[in-house]
Amino acid sequence: MEHKKSDLSSLRLLGYFDQQVLASYRNEPHKYSIASDYFEGSLSVTNEYFMELEAAGKTNESVSIGFGYRTLRDGNLAIVAWLPDLVEKSKSHIERWAAFRLKNAEWKETENDERFSNWLRRYVEGDWDIDNGPLFYLGETIKTVNGLTSELVGIPLYKHDIEQTLGFPSAENTHRYQDAHRALYGYFIDGIDKKCIVALGSKLGRTLHVNSKKTVEAITELFPGLQTSPSFTVATKLVSEQRRLASHGVRPRSKSFAAFSTFTDDLYLCLKAIKELLAMIENEFGVNGEEARKRHEAREWLPKIDQLRSPHSSLVEARRMEGKTVGKVEVGYREDREGVHGSEVIIIHFRDGSIMGLETGSNAANIASRNDGLRPEDFHVNFRPQWVPELPKGMQKHSPKKKTGG
Repeated sequence: MEHKKSDLSSLRLLGYFDQQVLASYRNEPHKYSIASDYFEGSLSVTNEYFMELEAAGKTNESVSIGFGYRTLRDGNLAIVAWLPDLVEKSKSHIERWAAFRLKNAEWKETENDERFSNWLRRYVEGDWDIDNGPLFYLGETIKTVNGLTSELVGIPLYKHDIEQTLGFPSAENTHRYQDAHRALYGYFIDGIDKKCIVALGSKLGRTLHVNSKKTVEAITELFPGLQTSPSFTVATKLVSEQRRLASHGVRPRSKSFAAFSTFTDDLYLCLKAIKELLAMIENEFGVNGEEARKRHEAREWLPKIDQLRSPHSSLVEARRMEGKTVGKVEVGYREDREGVHGSEVIIIHFRDGSIMGLETGSNAANIASRNDGLRPEDFHVNFRPQWVPELPKGMQKHSPKKKTGG
């Protein structure tokens, strides 16, 4: 990969460190948050710890460092950090990082180091067309699955969204590889909600008894096709086995191992598995996952009713709209009234001839009467519509093709 001359000065602002520089931060997850993916990462303090520092007047002990990965000639990975983040935003941590700084390191050729090249292109050259890593897309696909099942049965299939703080292996050995899978297992397998599986089965007219079954057995009972799909069984077995090695009994001695790149490939495999699961849910219910997720997220922005109004309130008149068919909607600004706040207006015409007018109310006049220099006309209250589309029903279930005699 070639760099423009203008980039060379930026490269002098990069520092290279042994990966163990992050180990002490990982040991204090209540204080520090480490987010990472295939080629990039960041170190920062947790919100709770920042509040502690702020209360003690010690915000100078905060840390905020963006980093990437560069491959050494022997195949191990080093941390590449943007030095201004360390010097300007994280001064109290300089000595901690200085102890792990690499000097005279021998690097893999940049053009053959995809992680480092991608990090340079995005954060040094400002090329934001660089694609994200597998952990990002795995998290996004699980959110799509959860949005779909939440709209179908009111329960997300996965109890937890995968966060960027999941973490890649922190060293190139088998133990750190297994540890990364142990964390992944909690989201990818143990995080499957059997209540959602039962609810999905009920919606399909099937009664499932899965309480005593493992989560993977439960989901494959609902969708038997997952057992023969290209990636799902392979991925769940891989993650389960590595988690077993990390969590049960005395595991074999650690060996040198390409943990980071292998775990990256494993995440891509898990991504394919979740996509297969998503496709089966879409196919069975005839609903597009992405559109269902958009609807679910739109519903999250709807205003929440804190308490019901008195049955004598004028607002209760709005219930007269229930069951009616809208013929026309007018929107605009209400005509000015002396001594009254400005307002938007919605007039809804129903096909049976009835009409509902909606305008905003305000206590602007009361406030103005208690404060010199204020006029009710200085206030303007507007509507903020939140539109939630219907759950789309455009997909057709795929039925197996009938065999024809030869």
